[in-house]
Amino acid sequence: MFRVIFYLLLSAALVAAVIIAGNFLAWWTMPTYWIEILAVNFFITVVLYAYLLKVQTQQPQIFTQFYLLSIALKMVGGLTLITYIVWDAPGEAIGNVVTFISSYLIFTMVEVSSLLKKVS
Repeated sequence: MFRVIFYLLLSAALVAAVIIAGNFLAWWTMPTYWIEILAVNFFITVVLYAYLLKVQTQQPQIFTQFYLLSIALKMVGGLTLITYIVWDAPGEAIGNVVTFISSYLIFTMVEVSSLLKKVS
């Protein structure tokens, strides 16, 4: 569990470094909600990963259904977050959406690879 949290923190730091470096080199403007996006994605991924590990050890026969449910919950939560952000700052929508999608994909890849190592 702590290894996954470490990898997720490392991934968040990587995304943050790319955002800051791109802004510093004037490739793009700083997304207005980049900290909130990273924090929410990190928190949701850690909570769902912990719950999936619990389900996998206690009830392995329903693990797949709960994994699919966790993906759906992450998507609905992310949709709610990004809808609010786009509504609140429409001029910065592209940077915020790209930040959200990239962090979502990176965190999901870390989660899936860690779950595959645990399950198999």
